[in-house]
Amino acid sequence: MKKYIYFLIAFVVSQSYTYAQYTLVPDDNFEQALIDAGIDSNPILDNQILTSEAHAFNGSLSMTNLGISDLTGVEAFINMLEIVFNYNPGITNVDLSSCTSLLSISGIGCSGLTSINITGLANLTTLNLKNADLFALDVTTNSALKNLNLRKNSISSLDLSQNSVIDYVDLKLNGLTYLDLRNGNQENMLHFDSDGNSDLTCIFFDDASLIDRDRHIVWFIDDASFCLVDNEVECASCMSTLSVNDTVEVTYNMYPNPSDNLVHIATKSDNTIFSIYHITGKTILTKTLNQGDNLIDVSNFASGLYLAKFVSDNQIATKKLMIK
Repeated sequence: MKKYIYFLIAFVVSQSYTYAQYTLVPDDNFEQALIDAGIDSNPILDNQILTSEAHAFNGSLSMTNLGISDLTGVEAFINMLEIVFNYNPGITNVDLSSCTSLLSISGIGCSGLTSINITGLANLTTLNLKNADLFALDVTTNSALKNLNLRKNSISSLDLSQNSVIDYVDLKLNGLTYLDLRNGNQENMLHFDSDGNSDLTCIFFDDASLIDRDRHIVWFIDDASFCLVDNEVECASCMSTLSVNDTVEVTYNMYPNPSDNLVHIATKSDNTIFSIYHITGKTILTKTLNQGDNLIDVSNFASGLYLAKFVSDNQIATKKLMIK
């Protein structure tokens, strides 16, 4: 009889543990947000939530400007569709890799956020982490990603080659040195902004020749130091061209700039070699200039930004040339 009672007690305890498992939620502000949202049924702060309640939630969790510094416990929200934790500067890292149902993530203004794990979120379509402090981000497994906003972060390298449906990309004011957008979706891009990345050398596209920098509805690529290329060989060639010293005061005057017809080049030097390069590094025109005024016909050139290179006996210089 005693053995039966012991067995019964052990069974009840085991079942109670099975059906009443808890997930740790150490941040009081996070737990209070869960209580206020009606997700945590216990109104008393006890640094935990029933795991079953977290699993059952399949909506949008919004926690803007609540002083949250730790999102531990969010890993139990495996069926959550959206999470918004904007303007919680105390949050430093977030792991959402278990939240595989997520469609949208927003962490705008989380100035302390240095890392976020979104590996394996195959359903994720929107990621907005504007004004955070991310140093790196892996989106190679987020195949459904369409909208990416990382403006004002500290990301140095970004690979978007696996994001074949992405059409909105804002990377303005980061620390980028490498950017790969060879994902097959270039022609469907709605918005791309990479301004303010002074250390970025080459941007890789499917077909760099089709990028029109002057079409500012889509392409915001204003820094002439960028080489828009299709492959690593073109990148090396373009960087070789751009490495030419363009800070030396030269004896050339090129006008009008922008131009859509004729460009006047006045020079005090004789036998100057003048070349126009596409921003990818491809030579478009080469001509020998005479001392005085020279006319260059650019009426057949496609609109966009070019580089004009001057080579004389004692100096080499480059200037930007915009063709309308």
